[in-house]
Amino acid sequence: MRSRSLSLARFLVTLAAVIAATAIVADATSLTGLSGAHLGAGRATVQACATAAITVTETGGATISGLTLSGIPAACDGASLTATLLSNGYTRSATGTVPTTGGSMNLTVSPTVPLYQSAQVNIVMSGPTP
Repeated sequence: MRSRSLSLARFLVTLAAVIAATAIVADATSLTGLSGAHLGAGRATVQACATAAITVTETGGATISGLTLSGIPAACDGASLTATLLSNGYTRSATGTVPTTGGSMNLTVSPTVPLYQSAQVNIVMSGPTP
């Protein structure tokens, strides 16, 4: 009897693996941009709109309630900007769109973060293509 239940268990595991593999292959057929029996990859050079440092100033006193970013080149016009503030275990993100003329922009940090000696701000800009 034990041999029969072990064989049944192996059969069910094998059947589940075959069903899972079929689902993965079926999902892979939904990929767009590929044709025939070939897979492809592409490479594109992405130009940075800002090569100089962008200055970040925290605003709000004992708590950080905003970020002022300055030195943003006009070439970044229309880019979506996300600034992530990391301060003593707190993480907050603020987003905005770079103004047409570049220059500076203010972002609101909500909820506010207590000001500590070590704060880090990471900036990511994406789009529009030049």
